[in-house]
Amino acid sequence: MKAIIGFFMAWGNFITLPCPYKRWDSSLKNMMLMFLPAIGAVIGILWLLVTVLLQYFGVPDLINAVVSVFFIFAICGFMHLDGFMDCNDAILSRRPLEERQRIMKDSNVGSFAVVTLVFLLLGWFAVMYVILSGSVDYEMLFFIPIVSRGFAGLYVMGFKPIGHSQYVEDSKEPGRWKYRLGIVVQLCAFIGIIAFFMFRWNLEELAVLGAVLGVEIVVSFLANLFARHQLGGMSGDIAGYCICISEFAGVLALALI
Repeated sequence: MKAIIGFFMAWGNFITLPCPYKRWDSSLKNMMLMFLPAIGAVIGILWLLVTVLLQYFGVPDLINAVVSVFFIFAICGFMHLDGFMDCNDAILSRRPLEERQRIMKDSNVGSFAVVTLVFLLLGWFAVMYVILSGSVDYEMLFFIPIVSRGFAGLYVMGFKPIGHSQYVEDSKEPGRWKYRLGIVVQLCAFIGIIAFFMFRWNLEELAVLGAVLGVEIVVSFLANLFARHQLGGMSGDIAGYCICISEFAGVLALALI
């Protein structure tokens, strides 16, 4: 029962679609984070479905690319994009640590956030257009949100939070290793089992998928390492920053490979 509540807590918190089962238990916030890979799977299915339907009905690739990029951010209420902007505002200010932390929590939008947002969206659009207009196997898009959210969950539960982070109290719960283990199990299950049934023994496609997700994981790790060093710890904003950067790295790798 707790697992069901935790999953739908994650749904209600990280997906903008109506939650089928509305229940909140503050003692299960770590379990909620454990289900981030499952939430990534829901997002991946919907993202792929929207893209395939637009292709099926003959929507031009330029329009499909715009809708695809909009959807991946809108489905989570632009939450992670907000974290990306906040972190860039703080990091690129090049101020002392305390000032960077203050800027990150400031509700005002700074110039660095706007500039980096513009380049991120331009990059996303260009890459999605290449994927949709070429011979790329875009079924692989399904896996990208799973990996980005799974590793973001591992970072939040594995590293010391910034003093103002909403996860400070949750980090004190004993036995959080079992939630991190739950994330790893989900990642292995979603990627291993679904990839097998999707591509069977097509070693070329499996190799491409492995390369794409490998790039995404490495970039996610480096982005997290950089942001934590710059901002003095882990937070929800940094998790969003890592999700945005690693997902872009994944789609870029898919387009190039």
